[in-house]
Amino acid sequence: MGEVMPFLRSLVLLAAAGLSVAGCSQPRPKPILGCNYQVLPLTVGPRWHQAPNRLDAVARAASAQDAVSQRLGALLRERRARRAPLLGAQGEKGAVPSDQFLALSGGGQHGSFGAGFFYGMGTLPTWDIVTGVSTGSLQSTLLFLANQPVPADRTDYSWVDGPLASQAEGTGMVVKPGTSNVGDLVLAYSIDKEADLMRVRAGGAVSGVLRKGSTASFGPLRARLLKIMTPGTLRAVGREWRDQKRQLFVGVSNLDDGEGYGIDMTELAARALDTDSPTELARLQGCYVDAMLASSSVPPGVPPVTLQTANATEMYMDGGARFGMFLEPVLAALRGAGDEDRSRTMLMVNTTMEVGRWSASGQPMQRWSAVGAALRAVDLMETQVYRFSAASVARVGIAKGELDMAYLSNAGIPGGEQPNDHVFNGKTCSAWQAIDAKAKPLQFYPWYMACTVDYGRSRGAIQQWNHSTSH
Repeated sequence: MGEVMPFLRSLVLLAAAGLSVAGCSQPRPKPILGCNYQVLPLTVGPRWHQAPNRLDAVARAASAQDAVSQRLGALLRERRARRAPLLGAQGEKGAVPSDQFLALSGGGQHGSFGAGFFYGMGTLPTWDIVTGVSTGSLQSTLLFLANQPVPADRTDYSWVDGPLASQAEGTGMVVKPGTSNVGDLVLAYSIDKEADLMRVRAGGAVSGVLRKGSTASFGPLRARLLKIMTPGTLRAVGREWRDQKRQLFVGVSNLDDGEGYGIDMTELAARALDTDSPTELARLQGCYVDAMLASSSVPPGVPPVTLQTANATEMYMDGGARFGMFLEPVLAALRGAGDEDRSRTMLMVNTTMEVGRWSASGQPMQRWSAVGAALRAVDLMETQVYRFSAASVARVGIAKGELDMAYLSNAGIPGGEQPNDHVFNGKTCSAWQAIDAKAKPLQFYPWYMACTVDYGRSRGAIQQWNHSTSH
């Protein structure tokens, strides 16, 4: 549920305070051994610039990419064949349904919007390939299982609290735990206080960075995820991969080599099908959750996560540092499938992508400071990363057939409600945010998140996309 830019702002403020943290080094976090994550490189251009012999490097990269494309393409072809009988009479005529893809962006607490949107939709596709970054990585598993029953071993709901779980009947949206995977996703964004997800270091932000290398830790979030991502949940994901050839990836950024990668969560989850050992299942749970946390962790807000892939053991952080969202596995699968079947892509951008005016009045700034300008630059960088990423995914969706795209804005929706004007339990989202702000949270605003879930629900119920070529 992490978000890159609030913690980049922390860096700016630390620099402005004249603090040098270079000498306060921390040991590399220990990984869970034996995870051996299978990863797919996420690229925005060729990697030959890193090699002495560029032509050889290009050839090697092309060969590796071809192998990935063929592997993912074979899964997609088999997936299509398994879907065909579901069409009944059309299936007898040899018709093959369109491929279905879902890309989920980062956005921190604003993942509450996407969770609410899909909850409001009610009936969801069974996507062939799902990808998620940061808060989208948390959403990805439960949306991947949207049409599956809640696993029988997901029984510990002691983590459930917050406005969406405790509202009196008739005063607001209420979700009952354990009724659906998407309902449980909504509850994951319902918190009573920020400490439900993040533990702030003692002594405050600056002291935490100096002594521990980070402002906070995701210890509470990890505990919550372990209760959601049960062995039964992993097995359900794994069965969809083995039996139905569906695929799920979460995006991470490698701090050591600087590149972006997609972790194959379906391959990892399928290993839970091969063991009944409680110890091994617990270890696989830890591997699965750590991949999600790596996709969400941004220093100096929360520390990076060390992951052991099939090739190396390195440190990883929020995938949003490289990509706001991605469809690289989809592109590889389409190349490997060797045909031009139509597809439908859903893109959920869990943030606004609108930077707004610098001054609150909307007038040109008359006075500025180095810190203020640096913070403004961070806002511009964040927005541009998401715009580039969204444009890349949208181009694929439009080129291959159909695109449905939603984001936290009423842009493109004539007469659509502004997110901050939405009313939940008697107050607007803007008013709830102001109330939450009195507790001075670092990132997570409980009532604002609940209001944003309800705003998303209201739009999902009528499939109110910001951009759609499907209707």
